[in-house]
Amino acid sequence: MKYVLNTNEDAKVFRVKSEQDSPTLYFSFLPQFADKLKAQSKGIVFYSDSYILGLIGNNTSGDIINELEEACKTMSSKPVKNAVKNEVKFDFKIKGQKPVVTKDISQFSITGADFNVDKISEVLQRHGIVEME
Repeated sequence: MKYVLNTNEDAKVFRVKSEQDSPTLYFSFLPQFADKLKAQSKGIVFYSDSYILGLIGNNTSGDIINELEEACKTMSSKPVKNAVKNEVKFDFKIKGQKPVVTKDISQFSITGADFNVDKISEVLQRHGIVEME
């Protein structure tokens, strides 16, 4: 996340092929960066053969999300589930500090099974989402 937030590259949204079996880790830590990603109009998408999870600092990512969902439906051996939020809430669990709510942002997850990660990568690349190592 430090790279995404601190890079001076022209790219604003990055993609990472994940080694994680499930997206649980990303659901936990990504929301704390929502306000910073929105302020810089940046984003990150993690993907594997069973999920795609992204947090993009604007709410104009509908085309990308729809195309990813359609691609996943053609590949998945299980029903594809898609969840999209335009508002992200993160509680730092500090006494007296209110949770941070970031609006007009895109947080999405698409789950299924047996996704072709190369095809997912192609869709993301078509939308200008740069691969991060």
